[in-house]
Amino acid sequence: MLNHSVYSLKKHLPNRHLRFPLWVIGTLCFYIGHISAQYAPAAGQPGSTALRSDSSCFINWAKRCSIQRGLKQINLPDSGFANVGTAAGAEGPAASNGVVSLGDGGIATLTFDPPITNGDGFDFAVFENTFLDTFLELAFVEVSTDSLSWARFPSKSLTQTQTQTGAFGFTQPTQIHNLAGKYRHPFGTPFDLQDLAMMSNIRINEIKYVRIIDVVGSIDSILGNKDSDGRMINDPWPTPFPSSGFDLDAVGVIHQIPLNSTSIFKSKPLLGFDPTSQQLVANSDQPLCVSIYNLHGQMIQNLTLSSNSTHPIDLPAATYILRCQNHSIKIIITSTR
Repeated sequence: MLNHSVYSLKKHLPNRHLRFPLWVIGTLCFYIGHISAQYAPAAGQPGSTALRSDSSCFINWAKRCSIQRGLKQINLPDSGFANVGTAAGAEGPAASNGVVSLGDGGIATLTFDPPITNGDGFDFAVFENTFLDTFLELAFVEVSTDSLSWARFPSKSLTQTQTQTGAFGFTQPTQIHNLAGKYRHPFGTPFDLQDLAMMSNIRINEIKYVRIIDVVGSIDSILGNKDSDGRMINDPWPTPFPSSGFDLDAVGVIHQIPLNSTSIFKSKPLLGFDPTSQQLVANSDQPLCVSIYNLHGQMIQNLTLSSNSTHPIDLPAATYILRCQNHSIKIIITSTR
């Protein structure tokens, strides 16, 4: 496409205009490349990857969900937290239990049993409740084998970042890739675990957890979020309503480990965290001495976990760093109490 465009310029311009400065050629190459970098269109259009919730490709749905709500408006602490729906709204099939609104930067962690596995093509899909092809509220998608190590799908947003998309503004699906919320309800946005094949901290053939993280769509570099290439993601913002942020309906499974197969999860970490029950899990034959820190590096408490035991945590809703004193272990957990 680029060669043809340059040829056309040469054909129609006099010779004295053919000696373009290098910066002009560079700008032309960037512009043409940017225009051609379009992604799948809206549901129902040729080339769309949207999957209907009643498609026979879905063989299972999330079993459990835990939520960490975000504020209605991230830069206004007094705005309060999003409060539409409950975690149960994201459990089971799409359009069956309502939805749950995450708020700015809110997080939903969903559990799958049997685990999702990497098959041919897409492996699961995320459903949001938007009713228009171009009113899109977006979210990052991450997966994990053990709930400790996470891998994020490489996201792309080509939406312009000169003007903030307002609370009821529009986003083109062709400008979005690997972000949940790309398609209107009842269509889901599909994800292919093969995109994460080079990630060594997960096993793409045994994904037990999927994490949905609301994109704060502000183009303010301090408040907003960036895609995998460092571009600000511009989506409707601010949305200071009870239904603020990504409205999660469901996550449908396309490929999973067969029910009659033996789990390929060969070993358990010495110290783990179950986000659903909000419990620490000790898989050690010896007691574990654990220190809990906030994200400012301040120690919150010390505790000792008995060997091969679980221990409920009682911490304000926030993210914490845990260090095991008698092993070289550090994990990050999120309390949702």
